[in-house]
Amino acid sequence: MTDEVIDNEAANAAEETAEDSSPATEEATAATEDHAAPPESEPEEVEASPEEDDSEGPRIEIIEEDPAQQEIDRLEGVVAELQGRLRAVSAAYQKQQSEVAATRDRLKRQAAVQEELRRGEVVSGLFEPVENLRRSLDAAKKGASNDDTVQGLELVLKAFMDSFGKLGLEEVPGKGAAFDPNIHEALTTIPVTDAALDQAVIEVFAAGYRIGSRLIRPAKVIVGAYQEP
Repeated sequence: MTDEVIDNEAANAAEETAEDSSPATEEATAATEDHAAPPESEPEEVEASPEEDDSEGPRIEIIEEDPAQQEIDRLEGVVAELQGRLRAVSAAYQKQQSEVAATRDRLKRQAAVQEELRRGEVVSGLFEPVENLRRSLDAAKKGASNDDTVQGLELVLKAFMDSFGKLGLEEVPGKGAAFDPNIHEALTTIPVTDAALDQAVIEVFAAGYRIGSRLIRPAKVIVGAYQEP
């Protein structure tokens, strides 16, 4: 009985001691934890330098083009192509027009030459009758023919020459003109004492004719050759 009472009193004393020491123990434990574990701090953000990013490779920035600008570029290309085609067609057209104009001019020249030849052929058959008429007129003037005969021959000759003129026919320079082998045919030469008549047409045996710049018939002439007296 006495032992149980002693044990109970000892147990009660121990519990009271434990309860009294419990707050101090909790405060000591909390103090120890405060000293043992420093307050947590947020990690600092470290900005990576360009040298540290080399391992990631070059950075590629993708820029998307504006669809409207793409359409504008496409249309500008189409316009440039069409302008090139237009220039080519225009150059070809101008070349063709130049060739057509050159051909037209050439045909006109050929037609003019053919017309001159045709008119020359038409009148060439009249040259001989006209020359005979001239000779008759010269003889009538030198002979005893009356004035009426001379005037009649002159009128006939004038009618012939007027008709020749309407066809574009004209006489080449004759008596007194400088001898020109392009339009004159020298039958012979005669001596002259006048230096001014040297290589000049002294007499026309048959008149020469031309149409424009085309010679139809050369004049048959006698040419003077100067000789000192």
